[in-house]
Amino acid sequence: MTLFITENCRTCARIRDSLDETAVAHETVVVPVRGRSEQLPEGTDPPVLVDDGHVIQGSGGIFTYVEELRHLKNDWMKYQSDTYYCE
Repeated sequence: MTLFITENCRTCARIRDSLDETAVAHETVVVPVRGRSEQLPEGTDPPVLVDDGHVIQGSGGIFTYVEELRHLKNDWMKYQSDTYYCE
């Protein structure tokens, strides 16, 4: 998972903190505020989150996605077990 942000962006910092708090492994790439970065997915502007080819642009969409990941993680932590249940 890769998070593309710009420097001195408070919203970007909140997104990064949210990923850290959720304990999601990710790489953070700081791109220039002006100009174009070759690393950004084509046609996007930061903040952008790329997860296994899925591109999420904009803070609202990213926060929603991170919240979904948080719920998945919580369910995994709740139900993880070495026991196998059959019906």
